[in-house]
Amino acid sequence: MRQQLLDTSRQLVELGLNRGSSGNASVRLADGMLITPSALPVVEMTLESMVRMDMDGNVLQGGKPSSEWRFHRDILTARPEIDAVIHTHSIYATTIACLRKDVPPVHYMIALAGGDNIRCTPYTVFGEQALSNPRSKHCATARRACWVTTA
Repeated sequence: MRQQLLDTSRQLVELGLNRGSSGNASVRLADGMLITPSALPVVEMTLESMVRMDMDGNVLQGGKPSSEWRFHRDILTARPEIDAVIHTHSIYATTIACLRKDVPPVHYMIALAGGDNIRCTPYTVFGEQALSNPRSKHCATARRACWVTTA
């Protein structure tokens, strides 16, 4: 799992969806989750950098988890059928989020992912539980995939 999480994080940078230390990813484990570390550029990440946590927010192995660990945990808890969460900072998603408008179903891929639209949640400070609450709510009601943009 550590290798898959590291490979996925590297691929997100290669695809231009994240840069430097922006964005984060997690995978479900039987006893919690594995998440990327806080403030560490992907190019510096190693297998040992990945942080193992329980669902109470306790670090079981590794250093400091991504500051966004709460919404990863809350989404994984709310959606037991989802095994991974990817948080990107793509230029286009960030631009749309700054407009603070939902993305209407203008493309068939939105429907294929199981939603009627891509919802934009209100801005909140990173690393706080308040950041997780609206995102978890949106993801709990999505049919198959949870796409939420934030400004």
